[in-house]
Amino acid sequence: MSAALWTGLCAAIGAAACTHEVHAQSREWSAELAVSSELTERGAVLGQRKPVVQGSASLYDAAGWSVGGVLTVQQGRQVNTRAIVQVAQDWVLGKDWQSRASMQYYAYPGDRASRVFDRAEAGLSLSFRDLWVFGVSVYRYPHSSIDSAPMRWTIDVGTRWPLSEQFSLTAALGQARVQPRGDYLYGSAGLAWQHKAWRAELNYLDTDRNALTVLSSPARGHWSATLTHSF
Repeated sequence: MSAALWTGLCAAIGAAACTHEVHAQSREWSAELAVSSELTERGAVLGQRKPVVQGSASLYDAAGWSVGGVLTVQQGRQVNTRAIVQVAQDWVLGKDWQSRASMQYYAYPGDRASRVFDRAEAGLSLSFRDLWVFGVSVYRYPHSSIDSAPMRWTIDVGTRWPLSEQFSLTAALGQARVQPRGDYLYGSAGLAWQHKAWRAELNYLDTDRNALTVLSSPARGHWSATLTHSF
């Protein structure tokens, strides 16, 4: 959910995570390798509707700070790529509540046309256990020619409902503004399975009708699959 929300609404198939202590200050790092049926961001399908491979790495500090990066690659008629760098701070607010503030930069270096979607983003999220997460983000497109409304925003809410030790239902709903075109709604609902180092997800993605005019390729009524392996 919005980069800080649900650590991104689960749109990748396959992620391998491993943790390693760096030194005595309780720093740890994690790495992930993912494959997804497609790349979707806030109700928009990026690139072609083909599988993507995604890798990420993060370094965590005992004080709650973290830095990380993500690289996503899609092979087709042309290679589509997305790179994300992030700095975040996490706080424990009580027994059940946590919050996160993050700064991210999204880059799409695959071709010149895609670079207009490069953006800087600031996000704040609040989560209740691992069951609910609420987030808000503001972002700016540095290469956009629309000077009248350079800032955009997104509000998200996501939930997970455990069915058993391994299965849970997931759902998310968000609203985004892409000025001057307007607002649109997007959401997902699905089933997640997790067992030891493996996690699989199947989500149904959809948007409202406004997304047809706001987005060039909205995720209208289709399924997306995710498989994750952690080391």
